[in-house]
Amino acid sequence: MLLCRVILGKIEAVPRFSEQCNPSCEEFDSGVDDLASPSKYIVWSSCMNTHILPEFVISFRASSYGRGDQRRSQSSRTPNSDWMPFPTLITTLSKFLPRDAIELIGKNHSDYKNRKITRQELIQLVRNVAGDKLLMAIIKSYRRKIKQPSSNGLYNN
Repeated sequence: MLLCRVILGKIEAVPRFSEQCNPSCEEFDSGVDDLASPSKYIVWSSCMNTHILPEFVISFRASSYGRGDQRRSQSSRTPNSDWMPFPTLITTLSKFLPRDAIELIGKNHSDYKNRKITRQELIQLVRNVAGDKLLMAIIKSYRRKIKQPSSNGLYNN
């Protein structure tokens, strides 16, 4: 979906069901069905490029729930990267953040486990509280740690 800002400019009345496809004179930029209470708006083709300004693109992804689409397994909806478990992340963050920030993250993690908030909401809150730079440093450190071979030559994960 494309959301646009529309500049109406100088408006003329265009009767409903009219076959008018151009302004009645050059001074008009757009038309409406009723000047007092418009419900239909017309931007003349000669003004489209200057009076219709694209602002946002919104995309939607339809959920597969309820449509019988069983191609996605439960495991495909869970993260499969080297991200840290949240309890480990919270423990590590407690070394850098004040107690009230850790308590807020812990409460929201509990809300997530109890399905009161979504995973995305939890992640956004952690990003807002901790900051992306700190999170990236902690996650990179964790990845390096789990990728190091142990004394028996096997990886830690």
